[in-house]
Amino acid sequence: MVRWVLLIVLSVLARTASGFAQVETVGDVSFATLDGWTYQQGSDEGAMVMKADARFWVVAVYTAMPSSGNPNDDFRAAWKRVVLAGPDYRGVPSYDPYNITDTVGYPGKYYDASNVNNTTYTRLYVLEAGKTCVPVAFISPNRGVLDAMEHNARAVVGSVRVAPLRASAIKYSLNVADLAGHWTNGIVTSINYYSSTGQYQSNSLTAVRYEYTIAPDGRYTYKLGGLLNNRMTSDDDTGIVELGGEFVTLKGNKRVNRYRFGNLQQALDGSTVLTLWPPVEMSKIYPSRDSVYWTRSAKK
Repeated sequence: MVRWVLLIVLSVLARTASGFAQVETVGDVSFATLDGWTYQQGSDEGAMVMKADARFWVVAVYTAMPSSGNPNDDFRAAWKRVVLAGPDYRGVPSYDPYNITDTVGYPGKYYDASNVNNTTYTRLYVLEAGKTCVPVAFISPNRGVLDAMEHNARAVVGSVRVAPLRASAIKYSLNVADLAGHWTNGIVTSINYYSSTGQYQSNSLTAVRYEYTIAPDGRYTYKLGGLLNNRMTSDDDTGIVELGGEFVTLKGNKRVNRYRFGNLQQALDGSTVLTLWPPVEMSKIYPSRDSVYWTRSAKK
């Protein structure tokens, strides 16, 4: 598999990555492609490639496999099928894989490793879709390069659907009309405090929910309620949404919040999820830490 992927990279070295985000299919599996990446179809996989100087990124989605009912066993079977199919990697990871979090699609497991020559680094996601599981491989020269595009890999992982479900394209541009509706998010944290001798002293609970109701013309109302450090809290505001370049600005009467726009995706339950990041350079953003997700329920 990895050898085939590297051939894909070589085939696009002389090209400029092009194409618009859309949906592709391999077997019973459909998935969204990435805007600006080059797409290549294989015998049992579809791969997207981005090349920049000596760096490259490949995201490959594979046909579905039967699920054993045990996600750890499914992961090991997928690792053998996808990663160990060529001579570049040795063995199956000895540790149990991690749980997939912060995507809008199927649950599952993931783990990563470098090849024997430390020339490629692969992160394998295995998505649990009922009676089947779907491998998605993410490959770069090393982990540092790979992590720079983690947000794109997670977007593809979240888009994967197994028939009869059908994937939806990822939206990378935004207009005010796209934001019309009722959006929610929440934060829950619990911190235990102990004395220097290890004796439990207290707990601090924060559990807040905030809501934005946005009109088609961009005007919004904002409400927040819940617990902040064990104390009841509430807040509200009104304002207008302003879009400029890659940024979303919520200009309220009380405060102004500014975000970098990530993408807009449809979740497995039919809801729409808006991904937002801090308004800083992408090189300073760590998606699994910095992403903020707004959810708009599916229309009934």
